[in-house]
Amino acid sequence: MNYRKRELAFCIFFLLVLGGLLGSSLIREDRLYSPWEKRMLAQKPKADLAAILDGSYETACETWLTDQFPARDWWVSVKTRCEIMLGKKEIGGVYLGKDGYLFADQKETADWDRLEVRMVEQFGAKQVSRIHVPSAGAVLPEKLPYGICFPAKKDAVWENLRRHREEYIYYRTDHHWTMLGAYYAYETWAKEQGLTPVPLEELKRETIKEDFLGTHYGKLHDAAKPDFMEFFDPGTDSQVVYDLGSSDLTQLYQPQYLESEDAYRFFLDGNHPVVQIETGQKSGHIVILKDSFANCFVPYLTLHYGRITVIDPRHFRMDVGEWLSGQEVDKVLILAQDTVTAKMGTSESGIQSVAGGSRKN
Repeated sequence: MNYRKRELAFCIFFLLVLGGLLGSSLIREDRLYSPWEKRMLAQKPKADLAAILDGSYETACETWLTDQFPARDWWVSVKTRCEIMLGKKEIGGVYLGKDGYLFADQKETADWDRLEVRMVEQFGAKQVSRIHVPSAGAVLPEKLPYGICFPAKKDAVWENLRRHREEYIYYRTDHHWTMLGAYYAYETWAKEQGLTPVPLEELKRETIKEDFLGTHYGKLHDAAKPDFMEFFDPGTDSQVVYDLGSSDLTQLYQPQYLESEDAYRFFLDGNHPVVQIETGQKSGHIVILKDSFANCFVPYLTLHYGRITVIDPRHFRMDVGEWLSGQEVDKVLILAQDTVTAKMGTSESGIQSVAGGSRKN
């Protein structure tokens, strides 16, 4: 009898806690955005007969309750810790690597191949170049959990990054390369373009944040240790116009974000449709068509070009080719990460590395 009473008391307590959490979700204002997960959160759905009958309302309610659950970030952290203790090496699409490194698949964000073909047709092959940004898993396969590999396009950029694999070229808790990693890509590309890359030792090196937690952390709310962010100052004075003047921003760097959960926005204020930069250099005009990996790469270009136009095709609502036809363009650089998906496999390094390319991002 005492056992049955304890069991009943536990059930009542559990139902009261669950009801309290549900009630809190119903009465408190929904959060619009998760700064850690870098995404918009589901909002309370409106009920209508059609949605109820076809089941979409119930699905929407489930998504809303998941996103708006009280203390959601804390619960995600608890769940992650429990799964780590159970020995899991992949949690929520994030692979738990060695030395605190976290890895994830890279989904397709734009048709970069088609864009490259169009730019070559419009400006000519000699004026168009491309950087295929390798994923951290492709450059650092020895950090991956055993049995997982990421495809590697083994071009000159990959080779230079690989040569410097013992340096801090990728964040552990974020999918981006560091500004040091971006430098080695810039070094390779500049030589291919007949430019003289500025020596690394001539750049002013500064740690601008010591507790950076990136996109992978946002999915797990757990990390072995935070990253630090370094800034390699090219020392150029730039005049900047964001979004054709519709934004009040005028600076290349945004230090206010260094105290936020979105510190990578220090570079170019994140992803804008178009950013126009005047540097005072004597040389010409380069257009860079990019994803977010270019944000910490662009500062190096200020050492070589008088005009830099940065376009993110994922957010640019005009036809890129038509808009550029009205500009005096000397060079076009396409810089984006290829789409990569983890595979099972091993390599001579004891972990994994797959030769060849992948479906493009």
